[in-house]
Amino acid sequence: MKYIYLIFILILSSSAWAQQEFTLHTMDLVFQSAHTNPATLHRHKASITLASSYHINVKNTGFNYNRLAAQVETDETGQKVLDLGKLAENLKLNGKDYLHASASVDLFALSFRAGKNRFSLNLTEHMQARMGYSDALLKLAVNGNTPGSTTSLGGYKLNGMHYRELGIGFNRKILAEDKLVVGGRVKTLFGLSNVKTIRTDVNMHTADESDMYAITATSDILVRSAGVDMLEDGDLEYLLNTANRGYGIDLGASYQYSNALSFSASIVNLGYIKWKEGVTNYTSKGEYTFTGIDNNDLFNGSFSLDQTELIDSITNIFEFEETSEAYSTSLPTQMYLSGFYKVATNTTASASIYSDFMGGFRKGMALGITQQAGRWFQASATYAMHARSYNNLGLGFVLGTGGSGLQFYAITDNVLALANPGSAKMVNIRTGFNVVF
Repeated sequence: MKYIYLIFILILSSSAWAQQEFTLHTMDLVFQSAHTNPATLHRHKASITLASSYHINVKNTGFNYNRLAAQVETDETGQKVLDLGKLAENLKLNGKDYLHASASVDLFALSFRAGKNRFSLNLTEHMQARMGYSDALLKLAVNGNTPGSTTSLGGYKLNGMHYRELGIGFNRKILAEDKLVVGGRVKTLFGLSNVKTIRTDVNMHTADESDMYAITATSDILVRSAGVDMLEDGDLEYLLNTANRGYGIDLGASYQYSNALSFSASIVNLGYIKWKEGVTNYTSKGEYTFTGIDNNDLFNGSFSLDQTELIDSITNIFEFEETSEAYSTSLPTQMYLSGFYKVATNTTASASIYSDFMGGFRKGMALGITQQAGRWFQASATYAMHARSYNNLGLGFVLGTGGSGLQFYAITDNVLALANPGSAKMVNIRTGFNVVF
């Protein structure tokens, strides 16, 4: 049963680590913008959130739905089928593509100003996963194996995680005329579940004609997991598990260079989680060679194939050994560097550079314009290039009473995805309510 849950989480992770939020980053009327920079100065004296702030982010750098749909053909029976040969020819992956999905909710958040200081407290639930992939399996299925060559079928990188964050934040104005604001947030993390690949090396070597095209398959796989077994024991035990602890920190600063020009920089989610409760590590290291068929045996009818033995031998390559050794995972660290220029009393233009890290830096950039109307309304529009996607138009707005009361906001980094999801490589939505004073 454990393997079923492990496979289930792997599938969820692959269909779905760090989430950029360019539009939110420009909107200082909502407390949630502190998720991208803890030095953000909010316009309200206090803000309270009670399980009413939600964020969903889905991204696929390699293809979109329309690219897949274009490879569908009608067969002789009139049925729609995916043409794998056409797909393999037109997919055009670059070897660094990945699938990503994340969701978070602020279960509780409080932020308040005291003089030049601002304090905050948040309890946030995070679920996120990212998997790097290639088209090696697809090309093998379509083109077959080439004699005298080795095909790599592994190399898939996966990291899926569910954790809870308890954060305490602080920022303060310093220097003459309060030009510099520095801020930070320290976080205690409670890991609930994780699946992470360390090695996924699977190779298939095909011999040439002199060795009867013998096929040798090898595996070297290490997958770490934690919390998966607890799903079998019931939701309550899983959700209340606090044994897998970790710590993190967010750092940020903003500088008012002149009345019109300001800059900000931040690094968020710098930290780790130590997984020691409910840990199962899966290791597979094996080799099997199918020696091929001798032509003489084939023609004189003496050839026989023990299918059961063949299947058992192949299965043994991927037979997993289990251990319970503790391990650590890092948080999906993100960095923002931005400039803001006030083009009119209530209108600000911005430019931002973003980077996250998973086996290498992945970069993005955005241009934006933000319009302010007191403390009751703020709207922002952005254009971003990220994840090999160049049609990301972001829109966001905040609507409140102007003083104390309920504040509603809705923000997306790709409004075109809502209008035409088939052409989108990225969907990003944050929405919710705050009570502000």
